[in-house]
Amino acid sequence: MSIIQNNAKIVSTCGQRLIALKKFVKTTKTAMTVSGEPMKLSDLTAVYQAAIDTRTALVPQRAAYEKALAARNSAEVTRQATDKKLKAWVVNEFGANSEQAREFGFLPTKVGEKSAATKATAVLQAQATRVARGTKGKRQKEKIKGTIVAPAAPAVPAVTAPAATPAASAIATTPAALPSAATSNGVAGH
Repeated sequence: MSIIQNNAKIVSTCGQRLIALKKFVKTTKTAMTVSGEPMKLSDLTAVYQAAIDTRTALVPQRAAYEKALAARNSAEVTRQATDKKLKAWVVNEFGANSEQAREFGFLPTKVGEKSAATKATAVLQAQATRVARGTKGKRQKEKIKGTIVAPAAPAVPAVTAPAATPAASAIATTPAALPSAATSNGVAGH
């Protein structure tokens, strides 16, 4: 499993390797065996120095790339805004379907044609939505007239025994003894 390291960490690691090689490897003429491969000190130091040099050279190029990318993005935003304005002028001056508009590269907007099946599905969907919401048309609403509902008779308080305990009075005032709201307006239930 490899771990991707950032540029500064790799440069630091390579520098550390170079210092350690110079400090601990005294003979420069004899070859060392590294993973079964004979390598001279100069070859090893060249590998790490090349890694440092290429990464160091990349830093200003990366900064220049980022600057160029930002300039390109800014130019693209300006171009798109100008295209929009130019298209409006061309359409106003020559017409949307004109030959001049085509020469500018502004093709007329395509209007999608709906198939009969799509239209039928849309009608069915609209009807289903209307039924689900319970919406009505203007003429249907005119036929609906409101009715005045007689006010409900006040609830008769339940008679309790004069010396009843709290548990007994709770039994006397149960909801079954009181008239329900569903029957007070004349409707038996929902």
